[in-house]
Amino acid sequence: MRNAVALTVVETLILLMVLAALAAMVPFVSPSFDFARAFKARVSAARLEAVVTGSGTSLPERPCEGASTSTDTGPASSVIVRFPSRGLMFTPDGLPRTCDGGGVGNTTILLEYRGRQAAVIVSSLGRVRWEMR
Repeated sequence: MRNAVALTVVETLILLMVLAALAAMVPFVSPSFDFARAFKARVSAARLEAVVTGSGTSLPERPCEGASTSTDTGPASSVIVRFPSRGLMFTPDGLPRTCDGGGVGNTTILLEYRGRQAAVIVSSLGRVRWEMR
């Protein structure tokens, strides 16, 4: 009868797969990027408002005549938001445009909170997503 002291290759691979699955879930469990999720939701809501009302709208946090950097006053009150230099608004059909009416490729709104950075990215067709930096 053989003593099973060492791990076999199959056992080692299974262990690595389980560890990789756990490590992949860490960013989704971390509550530290809730500010990015919340800001993404506000950008999506501004787009939806433009479509529903049938009129162009800019983000409430930065109207087209506002400054390019602001401090959010929401639940995470120390979030620093860096808007695109030419602003961002949504047309009645939900497409993003600069405040002077120019077209937008992909535009990025940078967020910083407690030393962590995230970006809310608006695609040229209006899709809004966020990512860690």
